[in-house]
Amino acid sequence: MAEGIVLDALAKAVDALPGAGEDRPGQRELTLAVADAMLTERHLVAQAGTGSGKSLAYLVPALVSGLRVVVATATLALQDQLWRKDVPHVLDALGLRGERTAAMLKGRSNYLCKAKLEDAQDEGTLFESRPSKSFAADLRFLTKWSGTTITGDEADLPESVAKESWRALTCGPGECPGAAKCFAGDDCFAEAARTRAATADLLIVNTSLYCAHLASGGYVLPEHDVVIFDEAHELPDIATRAFGIDCSAPRLRALAARLRRVVGDEKSVERVASLGDELERVLGYTEGRVRPDRGDLAVVLNGAAEAVATATAAVNRVKDDGDAADATACQAAMQLGSGALLDLRRLAAPAEDEVAWVEGGRYPTLRLAPVEVGVRIADVLLTKQPCVFVSATMGSGERFDAFARAAGLDPLVEAEPVDRGASLAADKLPGYVALRAESPFDFREQAYLYVPRHLPEPRDPGWEAAAGTELGDLVEAADGHALVLCTSRAAVVRFVTTLRERFPDHRIIAQDDGPKALLVEQFAADGRAVLVATRSFWQGVDVPGSTLSLVVVDKLPFARPDDPLEQARRALASKRGENPFVTIDVPRAALALAQGAGRLVRSRTDRGVVAVLDSRLANAGYRAALLAALPPFRRSVDGDEVRAFLRGLLEGGSDESGSQQVAGAAAGGSRSV
Repeated sequence: MAEGIVLDALAKAVDALPGAGEDRPGQRELTLAVADAMLTERHLVAQAGTGSGKSLAYLVPALVSGLRVVVATATLALQDQLWRKDVPHVLDALGLRGERTAAMLKGRSNYLCKAKLEDAQDEGTLFESRPSKSFAADLRFLTKWSGTTITGDEADLPESVAKESWRALTCGPGECPGAAKCFAGDDCFAEAARTRAATADLLIVNTSLYCAHLASGGYVLPEHDVVIFDEAHELPDIATRAFGIDCSAPRLRALAARLRRVVGDEKSVERVASLGDELERVLGYTEGRVRPDRGDLAVVLNGAAEAVATATAAVNRVKDDGDAADATACQAAMQLGSGALLDLRRLAAPAEDEVAWVEGGRYPTLRLAPVEVGVRIADVLLTKQPCVFVSATMGSGERFDAFARAAGLDPLVEAEPVDRGASLAADKLPGYVALRAESPFDFREQAYLYVPRHLPEPRDPGWEAAAGTELGDLVEAADGHALVLCTSRAAVVRFVTTLRERFPDHRIIAQDDGPKALLVEQFAADGRAVLVATRSFWQGVDVPGSTLSLVVVDKLPFARPDDPLEQARRALASKRGENPFVTIDVPRAALALAQGAGRLVRSRTDRGVVAVLDSRLANAGYRAALLAALPPFRRSVDGDEVRAFLRGLLEGGSDESGSQQVAGAAAGGSRSV
């Protein structure tokens, strides 16, 4: 791909945007870097700031390269946006329709299952109880819809159905027997999507599906030359879940119910159900890190594995005696049983680099995950093909060291062409090219970062009341227009109560008031509302314009000290002679903080304040690493100053004297963070 060809293609795609696209130097820089990574087969880690146009920057070289490319996104929302908007735009702008093909593929649970839909017509054959109160109506609606939809994709539903109803009529992980072994296989929505994906030049998937592909040994997706991860900062956590496993009493009971429908009251099936009860009892008095290869837990896991193996063998014996529909049920039961058996055996004998723990709740769950997933990513992915990792937030440092290590890359090693098929050398991770493509936004002119240095630290008993007052004063100055991001659900409840008492005329929206998409829609439509939510809202919220002029973060988003996986990572860092707070906790907090702060400025005209009600960001010795991950906002510790700025926004102007004061403070004055 010659530089001129790629840039000309980008210019065509940008010029074809509605209202004509704008010149973005960072976009051109990223486009060339992606094209070069594909050509030279080197890994690329790139931070492309908000507004830099990263989607076009990687789609253009992907589509003109002649290579088979997979794009993986961390969220279904971005996956749908790429598929419905960005990919068609680039194909049309470059005149590539008919020359280059594209497809989208999601996990099976996103597609209606026609086998389950048919079985559900006789509800008793599929369910122990009604999945939802609206199931009968949902079943009628989905049955009719299945005859008109081309995709069977949940995202294409003309109206919503209960989540429980949808879940009951789709295939979960490890449940589908495959098209060849299912009576509805020839007419399967998921299989049709896989068929389209098999021949596509550009395939859009989500990162969870891609990581499932890696964990399966490469059996989920078709062969491809390059993979591009958008929202790549999420990859290590998603991969950790994909390479991990879990087990709970409901899982064993559901398995027993599925087996029972095939083989009846087989003794081994009842044993699976009873061991589910026993697992619930054992997990009920355990929490945090555990050794599943010892004590009562080991007895239950080994007993359950033996019972599942026996019950699955019983299913296999009766598989050939029924009709096609019965054979499908048998195959699905065997599939679930085989998957559970593998998980139980792995849980009972964890590897040295894995950690097991129990999560409490209504149904305690035993989980197992690799302490460091980067080595596994490197072994199954980075040695096979070039990868492009791009995100609006990659953390601090010129080479984004923390992300790189978590993703299986070595920040100290320069990029070399991928030696396809080579084994990962012991303790030698591959290198990469690093790029920081700047945002076109003028963050210093558009927004403040405000840290109330006078507040007590969050551990101080007086912090809650002081933070509540500070939050109220900021919301009053902004006249609402605020997104409050909290590090705990308790903080959401506390701040919602405080704000509703102080501002009865404002709509104060709490996270538990409804689904995320609906709450964001309500917030944007109101214009003066305040939305208070936890970590799931720290990213994926895009509300440009004056509706959002204030983002408040309650505390620095450090991981809980008792989080079992983080404990294991800290212990490993200490064993290596590292300071775990510096190498584990601070980088993760910096990345999360940058994600939250990124909700404010979404366009060139957005103006406002990001306020962090944690004085450690102004006073602690580690604050530099956190600040380095944030956009270059003007910084202030003067509440009067930022409140005057917020009030000025309401009047449609700006506080020029305040701007000059803060600009001076940012250069080293006492008012700077």
